[in-house]
Amino acid sequence: MSDTPAWLTSLVEVVADAMTSHGVPGPLGFRYREEDSSWDVLVYPLPVELVGGAHDGGVVSPCFALDLERIRAAFTRVDDVNWTAHAAGPKDEGPCISLEGEYDGHEVWLRVLAFAPDDEEPGMKVDATGR
Repeated sequence: MSDTPAWLTSLVEVVADAMTSHGVPGPLGFRYREEDSSWDVLVYPLPVELVGGAHDGGVVSPCFALDLERIRAAFTRVDDVNWTAHAAGPKDEGPCISLEGEYDGHEVWLRVLAFAPDDEEPGMKVDATGR
């Protein structure tokens, strides 16, 4: 049984529905924490491991487009929307879109990362031979 709150699972599903994969769609990863009655939520595509062919064993980050309006519309209130193009430091998660506001009665800082955190394992394997 998962300890993930139902409203948070719903938010991750909103992000998943707003993503259009360019290539093989893979699973999403997410991390969260509650701090001072506000939720910090990270959502990101998990890396994909290539199997077979010249790039066997290689790990790649899935490419995707994100419908920001679809995510914004799911929030009760949006206070801020930002694009961070580069990591601001070694502990920063890197490029991301962020929305701050209220989702399903919870104060949320949602960040959709361009890349999974470095410690994430591949979420799936893909046949790189094209078969």
